[in-house]
Amino acid sequence: MRRRDYQPIYEDTFRRRRRWHRVVVLLIALLLGGFGTWGWHQWQQYHAAQLAQFPVRGVSINQDSGYLDFQQLAKHHQFVYLQATSGATYSDDDFSNNYSRSQGASMKVGVMHTFSFTSSAKRQYAHFSQIVGNDTGTLPIVVNVAYYDQFNSDNQSMAKQGQKLKALVTRLENTYQQGVIIQAKQAVLTQFVRPALPHQAEWVVDGKLQHYASPVQLIEYDATGRLTQSGQSQAVGLSVFNGARRQWATFSHDD
Repeated sequence: MRRRDYQPIYEDTFRRRRRWHRVVVLLIALLLGGFGTWGWHQWQQYHAAQLAQFPVRGVSINQDSGYLDFQQLAKHHQFVYLQATSGATYSDDDFSNNYSRSQGASMKVGVMHTFSFTSSAKRQYAHFSQIVGNDTGTLPIVVNVAYYDQFNSDNQSMAKQGQKLKALVTRLENTYQQGVIIQAKQAVLTQFVRPALPHQAEWVVDGKLQHYASPVQLIEYDATGRLTQSGQSQAVGLSVFNGARRQWATFSHDD
């Protein structure tokens, strides 16, 4: 028998194997997609259950957040913190506009200052007061603290920096009489903030949706959160109050 008589048989076998290979690949893709969808659904359910433990929720915004409708924001959030100043010279471009528009919304408003290791407490306080004036809202003023450059736990002069932070906090508390809360990562709070301010209220920025012991008052669980308004995605920090509604009333000066 000639060789060409066998060729169709080989070709048919090859085609069947190729079809079977495609079927196997498709089945694997479907299984992986199914498990991925199931896993995502399970994670969403878990996240929703964790979030349900915290009835008071809020956001922190700055000029990178874009234009936000505070009336819409208030439908699902109880508070908003607005970035105001940083160090002794910087101010957020949208602070004044954001503060003005936030006043008509049914939510609590607070303002934030970012601490500088290279500027004195006196200069930072003067800058904050000049930019913010009396537009401080009703929530405790937030001072954000983060390590940068040589200012970290290895720096032997950080104890002196801690006294600078304490001096700034004292000035803010004495002037505005609405309390001050320190916002920082857990490591910064432990290594730098607590030795200088052991009883100061805290806002953990690398936290999880779990209850923390005092003095933690706020928990940021997503620093790169997104909110969608009018089809636009806005960058915000997502946080919760570490307590019940009755405790929130005291914290937010609503008692």
